Amino acid sequence: MPALRRTSLVFCAALAALSMLPPTAGVAAGEPSTTVRTIFDAGYQESGTWLPGALSGFAGGQARYTNTPGDTATWTLPAPAAGTYQVDVWYPPFHTSARNAGYTVTPGGRTHVVDQRQGGGYWRPLGPVTATAGQDVTVKITAGQDLTPGEPLDEYARTYAVRLRQGEPANPPPQNGPDLGDYRLAFADEFTKPIDWANGPWDPRTDVRGNSSQLARNVRFDPDAHGGDGAAVIDLKAETDRGKPFTGGGLVSKKLIRYGYYETRVWINEGPGWHPAFWSMCGGADGVHKCQLAEIDGFEIDSINPNKVIHNVFDHRPPRRQVTSGWYDVGADLSKGWHVFGYDYDEAGVRFFVDGRQRAYLAYPAGPFVHDWMKVWLTAVAYNDYPDPSRLPATVAFDYFRFYEKDHYADNDGPTAAGYTESGPGWATSSLPGHGALTSRHSCDLGAAASWKVKAAAAGRYEAFLYRTGAAGGDSKARATLSRGGTPVAERTIDFTAAGAGWVSLGAVDAPAGGEYTFGLTRTGAGCIRADAVKLVRDRG
Repeated sequence: MPALRRTSLVFCAALAALSMLPPTAGVAAGEPSTTVRTIFDAGYQESGTWLPGALSGFAGGQARYTNTPGDTATWTLPAPAAGTYQVDVWYPPFHTSARNAGYTVTPGGRTHVVDQRQGGGYWRPLGPVTATAGQDVTVKITAGQDLTPGEPLDEYARTYAVRLRQGEPANPPPQNGPDLGDYRLAFADEFTKPIDWANGPWDPRTDVRGNSSQLARNVRFDPDAHGGDGAAVIDLKAETDRGKPFTGGGLVSKKLIRYGYYETRVWINEGPGWHPAFWSMCGGADGVHKCQLAEIDGFEIDSINPNKVIHNVFDHRPPRRQVTSGWYDVGADLSKGWHVFGYDYDEAGVRFFVDGRQRAYLAYPAGPFVHDWMKVWLTAVAYNDYPDPSRLPATVAFDYFRFYEKDHYADNDGPTAAGYTESGPGWATSSLPGHGALTSRHSCDLGAAASWKVKAAAAGRYEAFLYRTGAAGGDSKARATLSRGGTPVAERTIDFTAAGAGWVSLGAVDAPAGGEYTFGLTRTGAGCIRADAVKLVRDRG
């Protein structure tokens, strides 16, 4: 479980903090084809009653604001070269900012509704746009995007700068925003009602750890936590239970999830001795970690140092390995306000974010490291330093949890195995590992076949892949197919005799939202076929 592991083997230390250097208008130094425009540059126009405000921007000067619904401001930027660009916006942080600022990007005409109360002070990605060399890209902000006619705008839409940037987006999906580009909300709890352990998505953490035992009754819904609209609150108490002088608690998701973007907003306790954490691991809330393999620590905090955090990724198989950012100062006292933490997990590693800014990247590639499905833990235990009873009771509050997916996987085991079937004789668990060092299946008998079903959550273009594990004695002419509604879409021959493992493309498909695809694998020649995993990968273009 999360805690500072003073005795664990540190496999690699890799903190990649991104400094927020003030950009300037034009092409930003050191970045390929990056163009920045502020409200003071040519190509910026307003319609309505925009005014200069008291909030400053990164390059100096006052940002502008309006509270008149329908007011617009537009930037026009020529694309430096043909290609696909990430569109980012920058506005100053403030709690009275609009929760419904609409940004419309052309070409394409797509509108992104942004909650400007979150993510201010950093570049916030809207999504990709494709343009020819010299083609004008316009970004238009509309105040009160989703208001009904006549409805007042009680907050302030703010405007300062936009950016076109080629390459990967600087941040994962923006926090607290309904438009998340390629990401789609797959699991969330806004903590707006009492916690229902029996019927809800969470189990209570009930183990004994460090200096505290964890109790279900210490986790409750607070409709007014820190002036918000509801939060899951963990009570931290000086009381004896199961031989420990303090009690804490936590929430552990019943659902197992894997690749995607995880996010929460937290307000930690004041006073020493507590260890708030936001993390993922497959294991029981009672401390019995029957499937403990991988672990990702979105944050760990020792409350004696409320301005410092650490991010870790663990492979708990012997010999246990750790990849870590090391402890570092986030530049804020996390016991004095709400702060957003997120991590983006994919087949190569994990990116960690604090208040919208990437603070670390930890390489953790599938294969050398295990990649299993994990539960989400939102917890606080007494650990490392001893709590000060005079500072208790205290609380750690989690405002929400959200998980977003981009790509879709199916496997022969884990929570996606419901869509996996085998037919024919001879099927058994293979000695060769599958994707992410998990199990694979094999059959060497005539008539053996396997299939997987995968749904595309959102409409778009996807590339279909099958994971191939090859070795001597494999079928050199296995048939892999892709179909939808019984209609063949793609087919190719897979050679399982060649040593090695990796993803094999079956081609691209234009999938409707909710479209279900069936992957098939059939033994057609001599030797064995091996069935493991398939995926639909969203086209980023």
